[in-house]
Amino acid sequence: MPELPEVETIRQQLDAVFRRKRILRLVVRTPQLLQNCTPEQLRSVLEGKRLQAVKRRGKFLIFDCEGAYPVFHLGMSGIFLQSKEQSRFPQHIHLAIQWDSGKWLYYQDVRKFGKIWLYRQPPRFPGLGPEPLDKKFTLSKLKKLLNLTRLNIKRFLMDQSRVAGIGNIYANEILFEAGISPLRPACSLNEEEIQRLHGAIRRVLKSAIQRFGTTYSAYRTVTGENGQNQHFLKVYQRAGQPCFRCGEPIARIWIDKRSTFFCPKCQR
Repeated sequence: MPELPEVETIRQQLDAVFRRKRILRLVVRTPQLLQNCTPEQLRSVLEGKRLQAVKRRGKFLIFDCEGAYPVFHLGMSGIFLQSKEQSRFPQHIHLAIQWDSGKWLYYQDVRKFGKIWLYRQPPRFPGLGPEPLDKKFTLSKLKKLLNLTRLNIKRFLMDQSRVAGIGNIYANEILFEAGISPLRPACSLNEEEIQRLHGAIRRVLKSAIQRFGTTYSAYRTVTGENGQNQHFLKVYQRAGQPCFRCGEPIARIWIDKRSTFFCPKCQR
């Protein structure tokens, strides 16, 4: 599933290419992805609108289209691809947008777990926790959130109501960077560990964005290229391989049916 760095990479690229461009034509090929509108409603509202900006909240993408706000969640395998011209739609394309620049933008989703909403007011996402790269996500804010739960720290990081945008890949990498076991209760962290965790969250996510995200399976950038962060992962999908710090084999366990990778020696 695309996580914060992948969604942010897509946001930055879409904003750079399509900001201030006008939607000429919109083709809905899989109506089941629409959650609160029909294909006809989506077309009638968006065709002719100019894209003011592409924004992100957690793992959600928001298109600001002159008072209309289509919102996308990419599910497990959703990506956006740009094309200079449209001859025939590539495979697994569920939404296509033609712009006045002559380019097309495709929403491709092999597994079809993505979702699309249409709002006439800026969406608020009341169920989402704070953005981990926002200036308001301070050390004291993180400490308060940790003290409110007895979840283990990995479940805490992946709980979108507590911190927005972190999924399985980056929860594993953040905890290795911070030297904290994924099995620790979130409320058990001391001041030094909370400080390490706060720094690790920001470093790991920022580095992944700079490398255009992590490509496993379906994820591609808007230009169709792989992300590069998979070449820099320290624990994710490295079970049995030596820890980069101490040489101990990386362990693999299951937490909430998700693969969890960590160093039993370095992470306490």
